[in-house]
Amino acid sequence: MKKITVSELIRDKGEELGIEILAGTRGTKRIITEPHITRPSLFLAGYEKDFPEKRIQLLGRREIGFLQEIGEKRRERLDSLTTRKIPCIIISCGLSPPPELVEFCTQRNVPLLRSSLPTADVVRGLFFYLEDKLAPEVIVHGTLVDVYGIGILFTGESGIGKSETALDLVARGHRLVADDTVRIKRKGSILIGEGTAKSELLRHHMEIRGIGIVDIASMYGIKAIRLHKRVEVEVKLIRWDPQKDYTRTGLETEHTNILGIEIPYVEIPLVPGKNIAVLVEVVALNHMLKLLGYDAARVFEHELIRVMREEAKRYAKLEEDTE
Repeated sequence: MKKITVSELIRDKGEELGIEILAGTRGTKRIITEPHITRPSLFLAGYEKDFPEKRIQLLGRREIGFLQEIGEKRRERLDSLTTRKIPCIIISCGLSPPPELVEFCTQRNVPLLRSSLPTADVVRGLFFYLEDKLAPEVIVHGTLVDVYGIGILFTGESGIGKSETALDLVARGHRLVADDTVRIKRKGSILIGEGTAKSELLRHHMEIRGIGIVDIASMYGIKAIRLHKRVEVEVKLIRWDPQKDYTRTGLETEHTNILGIEIPYVEIPLVPGKNIAVLVEVVALNHMLKLLGYDAARVFEHELIRVMREEAKRYAKLEEDTE
């Protein structure tokens, strides 16, 4: 399970969201493990069942207004809220917190933060940040290229030609996302790939055997690179095996599973003289056609069956003619 601390949240998003710490500074090492934000209106009203205490609790105008109206019960409800193992409490719209909330957060080291932004902006900014930080991820040995808008992940054994194929595609006008190692994150039902370089200056470099390290952005310009891209098809480069039966029709689409998401999987056997870049472009274009509802292999199969049936009927009529 991925996690971040409240102090990391403040460091990364504090300035953007206009966040200041009001109380509970000693609790900023508390852990955040969920990207969703909860507005604890029902909890403050007295319904505590199934309370998502692992989420950040956000108090907007409605929650603060409700707390101001419940009088003596306010202390009881805030006492119950701050005894939970919540990561932190954020007040939006620059509102002033109830004195009891500041008291309990100080006593129990619950980080109490305030944002100057409207509630909707705080929720949106926090969710996208936390979704990226807490997304399940895996690092894959391969190369990711944007080919006609389709994210193609090249895999295969070391030295088989993944980087050379990607370089050929870049020279043909496509865009490099990452080479050698690709970090893939799952966001909802999609996979997002990016490079693993710690420095911006190290991104979009490629190691070409026999030549060395080359800088794609400097050589081909900013149009030849992308920072991240959705991973939609895996293309595995393999050595030609004459004993293996490779697919000839494409009627049976293979899939691979990455972080619980299935994507189409294609194996391309390598032989001298084969233009891999052109084949990969065909893979990307064929995938786009399938997304639009057109499957060439299926259409070919249906038409072939229709023709065979027509021919069978014609031959049957000829055999019935005995004159």
